[in-house]
Amino acid sequence: MYRSASTLQFQITARLVQETGIGQQVGWIDAKQFNEVRLLHADSQKLKVVKVHLCTDAIISEFHQANAKGIYIFRDIRDAYASMMKQQIKRFDDIWEEGFIEVCLDSYKAWTVLPEVLVSEYEEVTQNLSQEVRRIAQHLELNLEPDRYQEIASDYTTSFQKQRVERFREQLLKVLSTDGDRNIVDYYDEESLLHMNHVNSGKVGRWQDELSTKEVAQIEAKVHTWCEKNGYSSSTFLRV
Repeated sequence: MYRSASTLQFQITARLVQETGIGQQVGWIDAKQFNEVRLLHADSQKLKVVKVHLCTDAIISEFHQANAKGIYIFRDIRDAYASMMKQQIKRFDDIWEEGFIEVCLDSYKAWTVLPEVLVSEYEEVTQNLSQEVRRIAQHLELNLEPDRYQEIASDYTTSFQKQRVERFREQLLKVLSTDGDRNIVDYYDEESLLHMNHVNSGKVGRWQDELSTKEVAQIEAKVHTWCEKNGYSSSTFLRV
């Protein structure tokens, strides 16, 4: 799900795959170009770590042919919405008109029914990152030394991520030039996949401070059933 630490999952997965020699990092790709990317790396039998949000027919086919493993994460959609507004520097109505809620719900449904997809919850991951490193490693059938999970997790704290963002920001501003209609928030570091303003609060429940009562009600009207299903009961989901 967008704005739910999927980049963090990608970073950890790419690191595990490369450090153990079972594959390589490809990076973010346009899901619609998946077949072209797959053909480009067809000669290698090792894992290729890519990041996509949309789940296309071509991608679904790879899972059903047992050619892929997936790692997916979701969070309270209200928090994802508030985070998207912050990262994209857009108003509530702009994000709404872009169909953000529908994209989140559709992608959740598509990814979580596929075989060999590890599904994580943002709230749990942020509470225990070393456990998420362990879960990803196990999903990839990797056995690491017990201390290694925490060692890897410690490299991806919010503080270290912000340092990566700052280094990228400094590099980008040295070479940045006008590029048509491209927004500065669209630029990202090709190794870490972090944007200039990628890491902000990360707080669970940030929507309570950043969304109005009217905005919350508008979101909840569409996602109440989904949130009930995923453990966001009415007692915590509905603002009182």
